[in-house]
Amino acid sequence: MIRTLLRKSVSPLLTTSVLKKASRQPAPRRLYTLKALPPSGPADLLANMLDTHDFGQVRNAVELYDDRRESVIKRCRDSQKLAKQAIYSLHRNDNAKAEAQLREVEVIAKELLPMITESPFLRMGSYSASMEEYGEAMAFLVFLKEGRLVRKSELPLCDTEERWVTRLYKRTCQRDLCKLPHLCTLPRVLRYLGAILDFTGELNRFCVKAATARDKEAVKRCRDLCDAIMGEFLQFNLRNSSPRKKFDSLKYTLKKLENTLYELSLTENLGLKTLGKEEEPDAETGQGPNADVE
Repeated sequence: MIRTLLRKSVSPLLTTSVLKKASRQPAPRRLYTLKALPPSGPADLLANMLDTHDFGQVRNAVELYDDRRESVIKRCRDSQKLAKQAIYSLHRNDNAKAEAQLREVEVIAKELLPMITESPFLRMGSYSASMEEYGEAMAFLVFLKEGRLVRKSELPLCDTEERWVTRLYKRTCQRDLCKLPHLCTLPRVLRYLGAILDFTGELNRFCVKAATARDKEAVKRCRDLCDAIMGEFLQFNLRNSSPRKKFDSLKYTLKKLENTLYELSLTENLGLKTLGKEEEPDAETGQGPNADVE
């Protein structure tokens, strides 16, 4: 009876407001109970927390990469040493020995190529440095034999195809396939440019040797080739790459060659003879026309 009277006495607006306030109140928190793990040993507990087999595969991959890296570094050290010895032989006019040493470098490079193809990042560092040293020695050999600069196509080991770059580029940039050839050839071109810039340093040493023997024509050939290389490199925008750092030394090399040629010309004008212009001795006396007469 009392409830019925209360329902009739309470206005509908008041009832609606009370219901709204009740709906705004937060719901009671639900209590969660932690289920206890079944009793187990340390090995079972570790297996529930992480996958040891997965970590084992990762560890094996890291160990395999380290073993390959150590092998590549060791063999590249031998290859780089042989290339330096070939340059040493070329400075002493022992071309046959230099060619034999360069053939050994090629054997080592072909031996490492399959391993580097499987692990592309091993190409950086020791392998690239040894191939640049090989390219430098080949450039010096071609200059001594033919008097010209070696072409990129004549250095196949410095121009190996970067297939891993191709695959990576196709996966990441499908829309810009027109830029693919430029990206693939970039690491190969940088190795060639680095080898050429290193070769100019050997050209400077050869020029000093020729100037000591007063071989003005050889000094002039060295200077002309270095000047031509400078003209080509001035057309590049190398930014902060490795050839950009080596390019600074090319400027000083060209300046030294020009100074050497200038000093050699001065000594010639002062009356000192240069190689190739020595006067032949007289057939009867065995002395030249400028010989002292008693």
